[in-house]
Amino acid sequence: MKDIGIAGWAFHRSILEDKTMTLLDLPKTCKELGVETIELVSTFFASQSASYLNELRTAIEGYGLRVRNIAVDQGNIANPDAPVRKTDLEALKQWFHVARAIGSEAIRINSGPASPDDQIAIERIVEGYRELVVEAAHTGVYLLIENHGGASADPKNIHVFLDRVGSPWFRACPDTANFFGDTWEEGMQIMAPLSFTCHVKVFNYSTDGQQSWSDRRGESHSYNLKRCLQILKEANYLGPLCIEAGASTTELASARDAIGYVRGLVATI
Repeated sequence: MKDIGIAGWAFHRSILEDKTMTLLDLPKTCKELGVETIELVSTFFASQSASYLNELRTAIEGYGLRVRNIAVDQGNIANPDAPVRKTDLEALKQWFHVARAIGSEAIRINSGPASPDDQIAIERIVEGYRELVVEAAHTGVYLLIENHGGASADPKNIHVFLDRVGSPWFRACPDTANFFGDTWEEGMQIMAPLSFTCHVKVFNYSTDGQQSWSDRRGESHSYNLKRCLQILKEANYLGPLCIEAGASTTELASARDAIGYVRGLVATI
């Protein structure tokens, strides 16, 4: 857990909105921040062509970095429309091969936008992950689930997915700030034992680890990052802590300051 990395989403405004950076620039920026582990995001990829993936792999290797995960933000494995869901599943399977091409150890695929209490949708999601995990085992690339809205907003559903898929190739990617309501501690307890990577969002640099913020709708949220790190430690988590957001004025400063902040918290537990 001492390995602090960068989740590519930390630079989503620079890449997707401002266009001041591309995915090919990300390895250099991350290396300059002093990390060795990075995560990529599917929407950052300009192409899945062999030439582009070779260029990306060369950039990653050239800066001595390793890719822990690709966060795949496409597809809906909860979709009630069976033909559309099948197409999505086949498209999602291609990301296992993209991961192999650039040396990523895992890909994260969301559970989809279904309501957390939709039991019929949960059955579809379980079947979707069961189909995807076959590809994971075949390619040697781990399949990850994140608490990322929809059915996965409820930690109990994440427990159901992990338990019912029941494969060593299906692991967890907790996001410290994405748990529903007051379920963050329960969620971390459920996900930590099977965590392969972890997304860390920082909203302030308080010494006690308490994080509080308001979302776009003005709703207040909070969690304690120090307690999240303690839960990971208690579960013997050995993976990286990938910074996904910080509390400084720019994305670059936020990544830099959050790295130092999280390292400081880790040293206290």
